[in-house]
Amino acid sequence: MSTKHQSGPSIIERLTEYVTAESFRRLPEATVIAARRAMLDSLGVMLAGSCEGTAERARALIAHRASSGEATVAGTPLRAAVEDAALVNGTAAHALDYDDVQLSLSGHPSVPVLPAALALAEREHASGQDLLTAFVIGVEIEAKLGRAMNPTLYEVGWHATSTLGVFGAAAAVAKLLGLSRERTAHALAIAASMASGIKANFGTDCKPWHVGHATRCGLEAALLARAGFTGNPRALEHVDGFGSTYGAASKPEWDLATMNLGAPHEIVDPGIGVKRYPACASTHQALDATLDLMETHAIDPAAVDAVDCAVYYLAPHQLIYDRAETGLQGKFSMPYCVSVALLDRTVGLAQFQDERVRRPDVQGLMPKVRMFVHPEQTTRESFATRFSEVTITLRGGRKLTQRVDQAKGQPKKPLTDAELDVKFRDCAALVLPREEGDSLLAAMRQLESVSDVAAVARLMGTEA
Repeated sequence: MSTKHQSGPSIIERLTEYVTAESFRRLPEATVIAARRAMLDSLGVMLAGSCEGTAERARALIAHRASSGEATVAGTPLRAAVEDAALVNGTAAHALDYDDVQLSLSGHPSVPVLPAALALAEREHASGQDLLTAFVIGVEIEAKLGRAMNPTLYEVGWHATSTLGVFGAAAAVAKLLGLSRERTAHALAIAASMASGIKANFGTDCKPWHVGHATRCGLEAALLARAGFTGNPRALEHVDGFGSTYGAASKPEWDLATMNLGAPHEIVDPGIGVKRYPACASTHQALDATLDLMETHAIDPAAVDAVDCAVYYLAPHQLIYDRAETGLQGKFSMPYCVSVALLDRTVGLAQFQDERVRRPDVQGLMPKVRMFVHPEQTTRESFATRFSEVTITLRGGRKLTQRVDQAKGQPKKPLTDAELDVKFRDCAALVLPREEGDSLLAAMRQLESVSDVAAVARLMGTEA
């Protein structure tokens, strides 16, 4: 049915009311703490990701116009226009698939939002409080839209991190720009025409590029709105709008997009999960189970006859490689992740180098690992309570089974601050001297007291 004659505020207008009303003074302490942690983790993986070939190729696109620009390009001496910095930093932040995850979004909440907000905050010399507020708002908007659109949006093949993340980036930047309610609504409507990213490109350069593209597009949507560009305030619920188009003609639960905005914040409930492994989050429960079985039973990989990994119904749509041949493919391959965990007894950055994936030992073990949907997890009802169950069959027939409901690092089983600091330092050390990495960590730990974010952002750069 047509929506052109509908009365009352649109979905975008309701979201905009929240965006323009939110302020740092209204943020509960738990929200501020959660935001700081998420931003710290994201900066770490952005720095580490800047070393990846994907990030290097993204930088090559803008290198000819990056000189004395407006914003820092993480892990490099480059400075670029805010749009370009958002693009390449967003791509770097997702290049390792080591960035955080969130249930409502069904994706990675921080990386579409932070690079856009940080680039603009650096240019505008915004305060740490301003940046924190914008970040919280961006995550809130994308996650609330996720509540309305998922799991349908994800099931039909869209990459939720990018297709919904573009709204989060637009909202965050609109807040930093101080846009009016009307202009903010236009920014979100413009973002609806910029959403893209398909799951078929998982395991290639395109997946992290989806994030960089969403980050840049969200920033540009807000800048266009400030310049007077317009969009349809009913772009979400219109018969030819985002909801019906990206939801394959289904009807999103729009009430969930506007219910309880900021009360509590999505960054607190259901919260944000921090990754321990630089691979698709759908492998993490199984990896925890595998490594626990290895430690408990001192398993010899040579004695493994078979490994069965029972997962929830969406995992096979994410883990699309039965036989990985590259590091990127390995991040989306349960057989590879479990095999390398058995062989190396750890799953870190080194395990996703192309040369490790191609070695005969792991290539020989992968065919023994089978992933299938657990009979209790075949429907959407299992989405919120998903688990992984790993059964290792040893030579002689002995079977060892472990089920994991919450991977370490997820909101109900979070990393400690000390563990998060270790991850950040390990990531930052790939491009920054220890002293500079520690300075950035310290600044992020007290971000709300920073008067000019530019000083923090510049700590992400390196000497020429």
